[in-house]
Amino acid sequence: MRYHQVNLRANDSTELFVRQFVPRETERPHRTLLVVHGTSEHGGRYRHVAQEAVNRGWEVIIPDLRGHGNSRGVPVHVDDFERYLQDLDTLFQFFELNPTRTAIIGHSFGGLISARYAETRPTRMAALVLLSPLLGLRVKISPLSYLLGKCMTFVAPRTRFHSTVPVEHTTRNERVLRHRQQDKLIHRSITASWFFEMKSALEAVWKEAPEIIVPMLTLQAGDDQIVEPSAAAPWVAKTSSRDRSFRLLKGHYHELLNEPDWRETLAHLLSWLETRLPRVMATAEG
Repeated sequence: MRYHQVNLRANDSTELFVRQFVPRETERPHRTLLVVHGTSEHGGRYRHVAQEAVNRGWEVIIPDLRGHGNSRGVPVHVDDFERYLQDLDTLFQFFELNPTRTAIIGHSFGGLISARYAETRPTRMAALVLLSPLLGLRVKISPLSYLLGKCMTFVAPRTRFHSTVPVEHTTRNERVLRHRQQDKLIHRSITASWFFEMKSALEAVWKEAPEIIVPMLTLQAGDDQIVEPSAAAPWVAKTSSRDRSFRLLKGHYHELLNEPDWRETLAHLLSWLETRLPRVMATAEG
């Protein structure tokens, strides 16, 4: 496997850190996975996913979202949710990704971003995989914090609020939990503006669900304590995709690709993708 890292300039000049993993046997593979991580994490947490996918002939591109990981920007802040979608546009342009040979995998908040991308840019991808997507919040926000945050969006949108998500709700994998707690690239607070931009995107993703037409696989953790697990199936049913699959993984926590049986989950989703984007060997083009 060959590994590259790139710093790109978004259209507002924010510097985005991007990881690229490519199989050694070809100059450039003929299919690409674009992985969009969740809130308060970064793309480096998906190296194990990249390794497995590359072994099966995929190119894998994993950016750090703006304000996350090694990317620049105010930590876990955005003034307009559309910025995230424009950042994906930048990636497609820079890496010259072929929409007919590119699949997007989005986890949690990254799932919300990916779903909105599929709704607003339906011809940009060949397939979409959502992992415990943020389609409804299960984390409780106190009425006082909600009201204070709403007020701050008008007077001080970068006001920070500490995350109320218990780390032990993310996965049952003790090794991953220990690593997360030591990870200096993980931010543990959000801004008022980020929260309410997320809320607006959440409303839009339900309203515009019928705009999704691409093949879509949605995997939802059954024991999710972070996003609402009962929201995924009804939302999938609202989409217009003629090739859509939904699977509830009972007993699983939020981070499906960090759960003890993550290899089985990843193998399932890669097999699903490979049925839709079969491998093309380099010699096929002569």
